[in-house]
Amino acid sequence: EFVPIYGRRRVGKTELILQFIKNKKSIYFLATSGSKKENIMRFKQAASKVVDLSPIREEWEDIFRYIKENVKGRIIIAIDEFPYLLESEQGVSSIFQRIIDLTLKDSNIFLILCGSSLGMMYKEVLSYKAPLYGRRTGQILLKPLRFEHVLEFFPNKSLEEVVNIYSICGGMPAYLREFREH
Repeated sequence: EFVPIYGRRRVGKTELILQFIKNKKSIYFLATSGSKKENIMRFKQAASKVVDLSPIREEWEDIFRYIKENVKGRIIIAIDEFPYLLESEQGVSSIFQRIIDLTLKDSNIFLILCGSSLGMMYKEVLSYKAPLYGRRTGQILLKPLRFEHVLEFFPNKSLEEVVNIYSICGGMPAYLREFREH
């Protein structure tokens, strides 16, 4: 399976992923704006709780092939801030296209690619011209909470207080949490 998750910054994408993978065999990797080599090295470190990737070359396809062949049962691989990988390595969306088409097909790997850069996620993952187009088995556009859900977030506050908080924060959980804790 392949599911892109995208939405504005601070809307809760990472928390959604972390809650989903909790108590499941998984690799969670937060990409950075570093080099390809740095990101792959950090991915290998993140994966070390599940599989030893130290003997594998620093190529994404080799890594995914090795995981498919050596990890028994279902595994979730979540790559957060995927647009950083797109920036650090030209053609990485085409590489992930081959990974999905050739390696993940008929495997027990559930791949999540997550990103806040809506333009980049659309251009490289979701649009008709994107290399990854047509390969997703689902997708999640995570939106801010609606007002009625923000009311539930603050059960001990008056309606007026919640309206004031919502007018400042909108439905962004990261910002709402700041008001909840004070």
